[in-house]
Amino acid sequence: MKKILFSALLACIAVLQTQAQTRYLDEVFDDVSVTSDVVYGENITVIPALQGFPPMMEDLKLDIYEPTGDTETNRPLLLAFHTGNFLPPYINGGALGTKTDNYIVEMCERYAKMGYVVASVDYRLGWNPLAGTQEERTIQLIQAAYRGVQDSRTAVRFFRKSDAESGNPYGINPDKIGMIGDGTGGYITLASATISDYNDIIVDDLGNPISKFWYNPGDGSYIPMVIESIHGDPNATTDTYAPASSGGFQLCAANHVGYSSDFTFQMNAGGALGDLNWLDEGDIPMVSFQCPHDPFAPYETSVLVVPTTNEPVVEVSGAMDIHEEINGYAANNNAIFADADLDDAGSPANLGYDGLFPVLNSYVDGSPTEPFDSSPWQWWDQAVVAAYDEANGTNILATQLTLNPTMGEEEAMGWIEQIVDYNTPRMGLAMGVVTQSTIEGGVRYIDEIFEDVTVESGVVYGENITVIPALQGMPPMAENLLMDVYQPVGDSETERPVILYFHTGNFLPQYVNGSAVGTRTDSSAIEICSRFARMGYVVASVDYRLGWNPLAGTQTERTTQLIQAAYRGVQDSRTAVRYFRKSVAEDGNPYGVSGDKIAMFGEGTGGYITLASSTISDYNDIIVDDAGNPITKFWYDPGDGSYIPVVIESIHGDPNATTDTYAPASSGGFQLCMANHVGYSSDFNFQMNLGGALGDLNWLDEGDMPMVSFHAPHDQFAPYTTGVLIVPTTNEPVVEVSGAFDVHSEINGYGTNNNASFADIGLVDPAALLGNNGWDGLYPVMNNYENGMPTEPFDGSPWQWWDVEMTQMVDEMNGTNIAATQLTLNPTMGPEEALPWIDIIQDYTAPRLAVSMGVVDLGPGCDDDTACNYNALATTNDGSCIYAEEGFDCEGNSLVVLGCTSAIACNYNGSATDDDGSCDFNESTTIITGAESIWLVGVTLTGTENEPFAADCEASGGVNPNVALNGVFLGDGTDGPMNFSNITDQTGGLLADLVGLAGAAPISFCGDLIRFVDPISGMTVILSESNGVWQSAVPIIGPSYLWVAPISSFNMGCGDPMACGFTDFCDLSVACDYTDTDGDTVLDCQEIVGCQDGTADNYNENATDEGDCNYNGCTDPSAQNYEEGANVDDGSCTYLVSFRVNMSNEVVSAAGVHLAGSFQGWDPSSISVPLVGYGVHEVVLQLQAGTYEYKFINGDEWGADESVGECGNEGNRV
Repeated sequence: MKKILFSALLACIAVLQTQAQTRYLDEVFDDVSVTSDVVYGENITVIPALQGFPPMMEDLKLDIYEPTGDTETNRPLLLAFHTGNFLPPYINGGALGTKTDNYIVEMCERYAKMGYVVASVDYRLGWNPLAGTQEERTIQLIQAAYRGVQDSRTAVRFFRKSDAESGNPYGINPDKIGMIGDGTGGYITLASATISDYNDIIVDDLGNPISKFWYNPGDGSYIPMVIESIHGDPNATTDTYAPASSGGFQLCAANHVGYSSDFTFQMNAGGALGDLNWLDEGDIPMVSFQCPHDPFAPYETSVLVVPTTNEPVVEVSGAMDIHEEINGYAANNNAIFADADLDDAGSPANLGYDGLFPVLNSYVDGSPTEPFDSSPWQWWDQAVVAAYDEANGTNILATQLTLNPTMGEEEAMGWIEQIVDYNTPRMGLAMGVVTQSTIEGGVRYIDEIFEDVTVESGVVYGENITVIPALQGMPPMAENLLMDVYQPVGDSETERPVILYFHTGNFLPQYVNGSAVGTRTDSSAIEICSRFARMGYVVASVDYRLGWNPLAGTQTERTTQLIQAAYRGVQDSRTAVRYFRKSVAEDGNPYGVSGDKIAMFGEGTGGYITLASSTISDYNDIIVDDAGNPITKFWYDPGDGSYIPVVIESIHGDPNATTDTYAPASSGGFQLCMANHVGYSSDFNFQMNLGGALGDLNWLDEGDMPMVSFHAPHDQFAPYTTGVLIVPTTNEPVVEVSGAFDVHSEINGYGTNNNASFADIGLVDPAALLGNNGWDGLYPVMNNYENGMPTEPFDGSPWQWWDVEMTQMVDEMNGTNIAATQLTLNPTMGPEEALPWIDIIQDYTAPRLAVSMGVVDLGPGCDDDTACNYNALATTNDGSCIYAEEGFDCEGNSLVVLGCTSAIACNYNGSATDDDGSCDFNESTTIITGAESIWLVGVTLTGTENEPFAADCEASGGVNPNVALNGVFLGDGTDGPMNFSNITDQTGGLLADLVGLAGAAPISFCGDLIRFVDPISGMTVILSESNGVWQSAVPIIGPSYLWVAPISSFNMGCGDPMACGFTDFCDLSVACDYTDTDGDTVLDCQEIVGCQDGTADNYNENATDEGDCNYNGCTDPSAQNYEEGANVDDGSCTYLVSFRVNMSNEVVSAAGVHLAGSFQGWDPSSISVPLVGYGVHEVVLQLQAGTYEYKFINGDEWGADESVGECGNEGNRV
C-alpha cells in the first residue's frame, strides 16, 4: 500500500517532439544565460609599448554562456577564440576582432543550447604589422601569438581552479575541455593544442633550430624570437621581465599556478599552424575548416600574409598539410571519430582525411567565384562600420565588401549550420560526451548509447544479521550487505536514475538451493545490468540476506521461515535505496545518481522481494488486510493455542531495517535486525519482476507505483494467478501467493490504473497478442508454445543461463545432480535462448521504465519495432517507418560481417559475425614482450589473509614484486601466453590460481593497455598502467586484483628480510644471498660458530655451527679432585696438606690441640688436631694450591696468637 502517486504523464507534456533530442548533439535547451566580462586572469599587454609607453597589466576577460534551466553540474567546457589579427577592430583593417563578434556569439549560443558551457575568450592584442622587414613582422607576430597561447591556457586553468577552489560555480567537468578558434583564434587554438613546451616552439623533432623562429639581433648571433625567461613559459605560470637594458619591464605574470593547461579537442575555422614540427602523433583530435583559396592563411604550407597590410610574415601550414600529417601517423590522432564511420561532408575534397572540411564557397568547376571570401561564416553590421569610416576617414567597409561581396547573416548562417553539423559529433566523441551509438540515433534510457560499462564489485551498502549460522546451531551474526555497481563508461551525467537488480536463488546459497543460479553475478543479472547501464542508468546488482529451512516438516514451519526470509529481503532492498540517497547527501554523490529516480528489478526470488518492497507501506500492511482483519496465512499457533504473526516488528525489525531489535531473552536474546541509514526515505518509483509473485493482493493498492511483470503462465513454482507457492528446492508447498496475472488484474481494476503513466499514452504493446487482456505492463512468457501449450513445461525462466561445466564440477565434488536436474527442466538453456528473451525484456521494459521515471519525452513516430527507424517512445504511428532490404541491415550492410571476433584483440569488431582471421593481438609500441623482457605476474594482497606479504608495498599503489610468478610473454600472448622461468609461492596457495590463469588466459597488448580473457569467468579484463605496473580495474581472484609488470619497473635489490643483503621489502629480489656452503640450511651470512653442548660452560644457544666447548674444572692429575673431562683449569684443584705440631714439650690441654687458619676463615670453631704418637699431633686437610696463614691452639680457647710450638706468641705460621 505504498502511497507513491504518479500523475498521468500526458498531463505534464505540453509539446510532443517528433524525435527525442540528444544532449551534446542537438539543441536541447531553448535559452542561454550569459555572464559577461568574467575576469579569468591578468597579464601584460604591449599595446602601450607600441605607443611609446611601458607595457602594463590588463585584466583578461571572457563571457560565459550556459543553458538556461540546466541542472547538470558536470558539463563539458568549450573555449571560443575570436579572429582579429592580434589587433583591435578597425585598427586591424577589418570589422571583427572581439569576443562578441557575431560568429562567435552564434557558436557560443548554439553549443550552450546543446548543453555545453561555452566561454568566449578575449586575449591580449598588440604588434606592429607595419614593421619594415619580414623579420621584424615575424618577431612581433610570433610574440603576439605566444601571448595568445598563454592566455588560452590561462583560461583553461581558470576554470579548473574554479572547480577545485570555488565550488565549481560554472558546473563544468574539468576533464572535458575543448577549444574552437576563428581566424586568428584558430592560430591560437592550433598552437595551444600542439606546443608541448617552450623548446617545442623553436627546435624541430630532431633537436635542430627551426630557423624561421630565430633571428640575428644585429651582432651576428642568433637568438629565438620568443625567450622563455623573458616572455614567460607557454602556460603563463612564471613572472618574467625584459632585460634591464631594455627597461626591465614585466612581460609575463603568473596565473593559476599548479593547475593543468591540458584540453581534449581543437576546432579551427581558418587560421594555420606555426610549424608542422609542433604537431606530433598522440596530440589531441582536431577538426579544421579552411578555404583552399584563402588569400591570407595558406591551405597547405606557405608564407602567411597579414590581412591588415597584405605583407608577408612567416611560413605556416594550413589545414590540408595539418591533416595530411595527422593521417600519416601510425595511429591517427583523429581516430576517435575517423574510425566511427560518421558521414563525412568534407569528402571527397578532403582526400579522406576525416576532420578536414574544405570550405568550397561559391565554387564553379573547381574555382571560387569569390576568391577572397575565405571566411563565409563571418558577418558584421555594415551601418556600424560605415559610421566608423565616416568618423575616422577610413575605407574599411568598401574594402571588406570587395573581399566578400555576399557577406551577410544569410550566407553566414548557412555555413555555421555546416560547421556545427560537421564538428558536433566529432567534438562529442573526442571529448567523451557522446558515443557512436548516440550519434547513430540512440535515445538515452531507451537505447544502449554507451559502448562500455564499468563495474565496481563488492560495494558494502549496509550490514545486518544473517540467520544462516543459526541453521547450523550457532548464534546469528552480522554480515556485510554487498552489491556490484554498473555505470556507463564515458558518461558525464551526474544525476542519473538508479536501478536496483535482485537475483533469484530461493533465499539460499547457490547450489545449496538446488540450482546453478543465485548470486548477484548470475549471467542474466550481469547481462541485464550491463544493458541498462549502457542505456545511461546506474545499475546495482544487489545481494541480500539468505537463510531458511526448506526441509522443515510442516507447511506452517516452512511458511514462517520463508516469510521471515522474504522480510529480510525487503529490508535489504530498502536499505539499498537509502544507501544511494545517503551517498548523495553525505558522500558527494560518488555514483552520480538522482536520489529521486530509483527503480527495482527482481528475477525469480528477487521478484518476490521487489513486488513486496513496492507494495508494503508499513508493518501492519503485511499482516492485516484492507479491512483491518488478520491475513490468516501470516499468523500461526506457536503451540500454546495463541496466534501470533510470522513476523514481529519488535523482534525482526521494521520493514525498512531502521531499528535495532533482538530476539526475546528466552530465545537467546540475539540481535536480529540492525538499523541502517536512518533518516532517509526508502521510497522508489518503479518495479519490474521476472517471475516471482506477490505475498498477498492486500499489499497492493490503488496509487502504488507502476509495474511491469514477465511471468510464464505455466510457471511450475510461482503461480501465474493465485495459488500455493512451491519450493523449487524440495517441491514442497509453502504459502499462497499471487502471480503476475492477478497482480495486473487488480491494478487494472482500480479507478486510476497504477500503470497509467505508460498504459494510457499509446505505446505499442506487443504483449497484447500474447493474451495479457489489454493490461499494459503484463508480459506473458509464452516460451516454446505450440497450439497454446508449452513444449518445455518447466522452462519458466528462459532468460537464465549458467555454466554447465562448472555445475557438473560442483556435482562431482559434492555428490549432487544439479546440472542434470536443471537441464531436464530446461534442455534448451543457454545464451542462445536467453539473450533473445533479454532483448524482449529490455525492449518492453525500457520505454515503460523511462516514461514512469520521467526521463524521456514522447511523441509520434514509427512504432513498428522491425523498422529501421523504430521509436520506442512513439505514441502514434506517423507513417514514417523505413525498412531494411532483405539480407541487409538498416545501414545497407550485409548481415554477414567478416572481421575479428575476439574481444581482446586490438582490432576487435563487435559487429562481426564471422571471424576472418585478422585479429591483431599485439600492436603496442610501448609494451615490450618476448624473451628479452622478463615480466612478473601477481595479485594484490590487501584485504586477503595474505595481506602481511604486501609489506606496505601496496599502501602507495604499488605491489610486492616478490610475491609473483615470473616469465616472458611469448608473441602476442594468445599462443601459450606465459612461459614460466620459476614459480615461488610464499603465500602457501594464493598464487596457485595464477599459474593456470597466466599460463592459459589469452592476452593482448593494444596501445598502453593489456587485455586478457579470464578463463574462469570468461570476462575480458583490462589492465591499465600506473608507474610501470599494469593492474586490473576489478578483482580477479577474490578481493585480489591482477597485476603484471616488467622487472624493469622495480628497484633491484633484496626484498627478503630472511636473506643476506636485504634492502627493502618492495625491491625486486635479484641480489639476495642465499649461500649455504655447508648445506646445513643456514645461510653463510647468518651462521654463528659456537659451542652447541648444553652441558658446556660456554654453551651458546644461538650457535648454528659447532665451535670449541669449554668444560671448566681441575686439570691436574695429581690433585685430589682431578676431572678427566675438564679442558679449562678453573683453579679448583685441591691437594692433601699435612699440619703437624710436636707437643712433647708442652702440657696439652684437656681440650686437645686445635688448628685455625685463613683456609677456613679463621673460624673460631677451630679444627681439632689429633695426637698421632710420641707427643706429635697431626691433621691432613684437602686444600687448593695457595699460601695460607694458620696457627695451632693448645686447648680450645681462641686467641690472637699461637700459644704453642716454635712461634710462641709472636704471630701466625705461613
